[in-house]
Amino acid sequence: MIDAATRAFLEAYFRRVAVGERVELLALAILQTHVHLLVKIAARVDLPRLVQLMKGGSSYSASRLPENTLGLRWAREYSATTVGPKQIDTVVRYLERQKEHHPGEGITH
Repeated sequence: MIDAATRAFLEAYFRRVAVGERVELLALAILQTHVHLLVKIAARVDLPRLVQLMKGGSSYSASRLPENTLGLRWAREYSATTVGPKQIDTVVRYLERQKEHHPGEGITH
């Protein structure tokens, strides 16, 4: 489960990884049980490696935070879907409404 402190950590962590990997983080939705990311990547980016950095790296780092008593574990699976430039605004709006799509999974601050 992702609580408010872990959510804040994840948001900063994902942004740092995106900068370091030269990908553009366009939108982010973090719920109690899962995360949605919309990233713009170049063809040269190794997507499985990027996912490993995001998931594995965040799990390792978050689980060592003193205020994180639950740890952070991700499912092995992930889903990646490509979208074209004309679909970006629609996907951003969809991510902004994740609390509506998953009632009870929003994170209170």
